[in-house]
Amino acid sequence: MNLEDGTVAQVTAQVRSKALDPVTYREVLSDRAARQAALNAYVHTGPPDVPETPAATEGALAGALLAVKDNIDVAGTPTTAGTPALADHVPGLSSTVWLRCARAGARLAGKTALHELAYGITGHHALGPPALNPSAPGHLAGGSSSGTAAAVAARLAPAGLGTDTGGSVRIPAALCGIVGYRPTKGRYPMDGVVRVSTTRDTVGVLARDVRDVRILDRVLADLPPGTISGSPLPEPPRALLPTPMWEDLDAEVERVCRLACDRLRAAGWQLLPCHLPEFCWRDVLHNATLVPFFETREALEGYLVHHAGAPDANAVMRAVAGEDVRAHLLPQLSGAGPHPSAYAASLRDAALLTNRLRSVLDQESAQLLLSPATVLPAPERDVGTTLSGPSGDASTFLTYIRNTSVAAVTGSPSVTVPAGSTAAGLPVGLLLDARPGADLTVLACAEEAHRLLVRRIGE
Repeated sequence: MNLEDGTVAQVTAQVRSKALDPVTYREVLSDRAARQAALNAYVHTGPPDVPETPAATEGALAGALLAVKDNIDVAGTPTTAGTPALADHVPGLSSTVWLRCARAGARLAGKTALHELAYGITGHHALGPPALNPSAPGHLAGGSSSGTAAAVAARLAPAGLGTDTGGSVRIPAALCGIVGYRPTKGRYPMDGVVRVSTTRDTVGVLARDVRDVRILDRVLADLPPGTISGSPLPEPPRALLPTPMWEDLDAEVERVCRLACDRLRAAGWQLLPCHLPEFCWRDVLHNATLVPFFETREALEGYLVHHAGAPDANAVMRAVAGEDVRAHLLPQLSGAGPHPSAYAASLRDAALLTNRLRSVLDQESAQLLLSPATVLPAPERDVGTTLSGPSGDASTFLTYIRNTSVAAVTGSPSVTVPAGSTAAGLPVGLLLDARPGADLTVLACAEEAHRLLVRRIGE
């Protein structure tokens, strides 16, 4: 096994068998990270500045190094969230998600770059240049979990943690050609995480292999041993292709995803085009953005209040550097944010959408919704707040969160797997969404889809 290419499953198996020394493994990946520093994936490398327990040789994650988004607390390591007011913030306690990983034997490869306060999809932040895409030179890694996606795709770590509000794990994973998983809302604990939304944010997993995602999911959800193999693949998998999620796509993205669907059909998958009743993109995207906007101050304060000496939420919001983030947050400071009645209506609308999509799946006896993860491939490094999309000029943010926003609004589990590449070599992701709570089913389907598609890529 080439250590740089090793998956979590491969590395931990060798560590447990004593065939691999965890210290040697760290040195190999640290050297690679130093050589790849121009990707800007990490904002802090190496172990925490507090004593670590000896390198583990037991546990589901024994010896594995994980890249962790810099809004997730690891005690003794800065949590800056890419924003000036938290530039010197070093938490004394770890988040529960990190504690679960560490107790399973994982160690920190580094804290990774993110879009400032996880409030965008390009990866721009106040403390350095944005993470670049190792799979698409001259392009961004996406966001907001940009650094974790870049680190995993560049083989600086076999897997890592991000957070997802409207697509912040799945978008960069798709653009970098790796796997990204957003669990059902509430599946993982969220203490010790800088959030922008109390009802939409969740920690998620990025990896090069779905098997690794399933291993990490068991650890993060604190599931009993053996759960990883407890959900068999439906025979055959049955998925719906929702018409709205296949409209207004970049021609190359559509071509790649249609070919991926053909490969799944050839393997026996049942794929059925379908219309979504009373579905309107304007309403879905309005819901996907209004709810986080309304909740940001509360979400930030809910994190900061547990850290002595940390600034309050208003101070953090006033100091935001990115113009795109300031445009979202400053109106809230002046009382010009969403009205409580609009917020309540959005929550009701989200529940209605969840029920409608569940009914569509039930009526067709289907497990999944299947669509392109993003409308466009990776943006160029100098992309602005607007871009030229398939239907004309549009918001960069809204364009990239379009398809991923559906699972975010409904709280559903969602996985992107590599579907192939455009003629220009830009990665394209295929998105699998399931009913809330069907995490093991969607991961089983994603693992099979990944196996079928990766086998054919490049032929």
